Amino acid sequence: MFNTSNFIFTSETTPGVTTDLAECVDQINELIGIADAVNVTDSPNCKSRLNSLLVASEIKRAGLDVILQLTGRDRNQIALESVLLGALSVGINKVLCLSGDQPDKNGPAVVNEFNGNGLIELCKVISGGTLSDGTAIKNPLPIFSGAADDLYTQISKPDALDKLVAKIEKGASFVQTQYCFDYDVIKQYSDKLNDRGSFNTCKVIIGMGPLKSAKQGDWMRKNLWGVNISDEILHRLEVSESPAQTGEKICQELIEKIMDLPCIDGVHLMGPSCEKSSARIISRFK
Repeated sequence: MFNTSNFIFTSETTPGVTTDLAECVDQINELIGIADAVNVTDSPNCKSRLNSLLVASEIKRAGLDVILQLTGRDRNQIALESVLLGALSVGINKVLCLSGDQPDKNGPAVVNEFNGNGLIELCKVISGGTLSDGTAIKNPLPIFSGAADDLYTQISKPDALDKLVAKIEKGASFVQTQYCFDYDVIKQYSDKLNDRGSFNTCKVIIGMGPLKSAKQGDWMRKNLWGVNISDEILHRLEVSESPAQTGEKICQELIEKIMDLPCIDGVHLMGPSCEKSSARIISRFK
């Protein structure tokens, strides 16, 4: 996926609180043959879900490439290395490295031995053929690690770009950003990356998503880190006779505008139960 010059389309899926593996895998059926890959989230919002690697493995078998999201919140070094070895053993070699949503003070205990940066470095070590303690890995394989980014932080904080470049220098092969529905912000971000000149070997994928209603968008921007959705977007959804279709159209219009921007290599469509609507959006560009 990262060896292509084509515009990249990824989406995401979240395993359910269920023992029905097939049900979780069937959620992505309409993305097969349409999306370049699907992210499988890792217990978002600190809520237990069916194991993400198990779901990712079955999705891979179903014929869709996978980006495994991995957080350092819940696992120590031993557990993280075991997950990475397991992912490689079933052909999953793309990992979005995240610190993870953090629980409130009354929530579950966390580990936090590795943040997103530490996970990128860990992926680089394993790609080199050993565990952290130097133990040789039989049949080693490379991992394409990814970093998360926030366009609004990049625009507002002078040192944010240095931190992103540091992740690339540590080994990140791709970047997936938080939500952005503002063309002007994406254009500023594109210009900033292009001026820096450090992104020739790294794919940058802009996050957005098919919002289903103004109520959903308002909740997301108030409760989820890094989600910025303008009043203009919410108003457009609120007055629409078919807000879900309008949410898809908003994404389509924005994608058309950003496809030729320098250093912007694709879009990542995310959100609750977004698989079918993401497939409809992507199909308009295939």
